[in-house]
Amino acid sequence: MKVFIDANLLVYLNTLTTEDVRVIYENFYLNLMAEHRIYTDVLVLDEVIYVSKKRYSVPYVTTLSFIESIVLPYTTVLPLSEDEYKEAAKLIEKYNVKPSDALHIGAMITNRIPTLVSEDKELDRISEIKRVWI
Repeated sequence: MKVFIDANLLVYLNTLTTEDVRVIYENFYLNLMAEHRIYTDVLVLDEVIYVSKKRYSVPYVTTLSFIESIVLPYTTVLPLSEDEYKEAAKLIEKYNVKPSDALHIGAMITNRIPTLVSEDKELDRISEIKRVWI
């Protein structure tokens, strides 16, 4: 099955330092990799870089290394184009969701990815996808 990884899981993997908490997220990620084909988009990567620096003071070079070694080898990174924008515009009008979330879901729809891995419970109301979390 195809799953789309939202930024929050990757931010946690990149920033958590408490081992007992970190292992929960690592095991979740490892299980996803073992059981599914993993996708994300370039906007998620941007969010991971930005949030890791802004909120957790992780240097850009550390996050880039994390993405290149832990994310990219196991994940297909989807581009965002006019097709994804058109789907996102429909979702914004229908559900009043944040533009970045709408773009992610637009990428999921255009690439036939049914499942979103995200802690964002407000996305449960979007009938076009299924959200899963730890």
